[in-house]
Amino acid sequence: MPTLTRQSLSLCCFFLLLFNTITAAADVEVARQLFAENRSAILQIRLIDLTSGSKSAIGSGFAIDHNGLIATNYHVIELAASEPDQYRIEYLTETNQAGVLTLVDVDVINDLALVKAEQMVSQPIALASIEPEVGVPVFALGNPLDLGLTVVPGTYNGINTTSYYPRVHFTGSLNSGMSGGPTLNQQGQVIGINVATAGNQISFLVPTARLQQLVVDYQQRGSAVTEVADYIGSQLQADQQQKMTQLLAADWQSIALGQAQVLQELPPFVKCWGGSNNTNSKAQFLSAERSCRSEDNIYLNAGFETGILEYQFFWLEADKLNSWQFYAVYENLFGDFAPGNRATEDDVSEFHCDHDFISSASQRQSKTVLCTRAYKDYPGLYDTVFLQGSVDNSDKAFISHFTLAGVSRENSLRFARRFMEVSQWR
Repeated sequence: MPTLTRQSLSLCCFFLLLFNTITAAADVEVARQLFAENRSAILQIRLIDLTSGSKSAIGSGFAIDHNGLIATNYHVIELAASEPDQYRIEYLTETNQAGVLTLVDVDVINDLALVKAEQMVSQPIALASIEPEVGVPVFALGNPLDLGLTVVPGTYNGINTTSYYPRVHFTGSLNSGMSGGPTLNQQGQVIGINVATAGNQISFLVPTARLQQLVVDYQQRGSAVTEVADYIGSQLQADQQQKMTQLLAADWQSIALGQAQVLQELPPFVKCWGGSNNTNSKAQFLSAERSCRSEDNIYLNAGFETGILEYQFFWLEADKLNSWQFYAVYENLFGDFAPGNRATEDDVSEFHCDHDFISSASQRQSKTVLCTRAYKDYPGLYDTVFLQGSVDNSDKAFISHFTLAGVSRENSLRFARRFMEVSQWR
């Protein structure tokens, strides 16, 4: 078998460096070309406060046909959707031409919106018909921080398979104001719509297929959405029903936590993490926990998100504490839970809670609290917070919790029954 010499290794490193340099130069040239060819097609989308006459929010958008139809994110234009008497939507071109836009359709589940100008304001950008190969260079365009059009090169990493809603994993840095802009392949076709960033060169795009479906729905309907809240409510209802049906039909496996059995991960709905204080010599009591949470937040407004599923489990042992001290720790933890999603009093009602004491199949005694709050603008949808804690042991305890955001009462009760069956101190 031939052996690499120091000279041959140096040559390999040289050619690898040369290849990387050439590749980087090629990507820069593609980025420059895409910027030049599409700079007039990327629009700044602005929310104008009618009282002050000033912009309140900005994002990006791009034309998708010759009749003035423009794609952007729902969260970019949400204020105009929910408060049309207070805000209007405008576009601004690279040549500082401005005009009014009308909201015609939304897909709140995928954070998409279609707005329309009275006439074509720029050449449309073609939507890609096939998904790129993983690892190829792609280029995000948008208007970050009101600084003007920017192109951000990155890498296409495919559809994220660890979340319920499909999102493209984009290795690149999206910034505020780029939301709603397109990410293009090397041929200048849209392969995703900029939507979110997790920092550290990790960002996410809505797949183009979701936008294509929204366009088809709008064209088939043939008119703009009028009652936006009712329309969004129907989308949320259909989504939670489909999600909960799939979730409740899944194979729920359990894993040990202390002397209890708790619910495992439920891919692609949630990811789980765990920890304990077992190695802390100063700990007065022993604690092990497991927390699971979805990454699929649905944006409704700046203070209101839904679509979240989370569940948590805690196993406690008194160790150095007497029974009264241990009970104080337990009560403090039990009373410290809160819903896993943000909402304001304008969005939801006060929680209504039912308390009960129950016995499990193994005769373990526990107290349960089931709380629900109603969505004011979306009838039939609720946030549910559930707590269960053991009450029959003075030096050991088991606590479980879940939050379901934006579900029907029936589905929350179905979930609670299944949850208690699987997660028990037996």
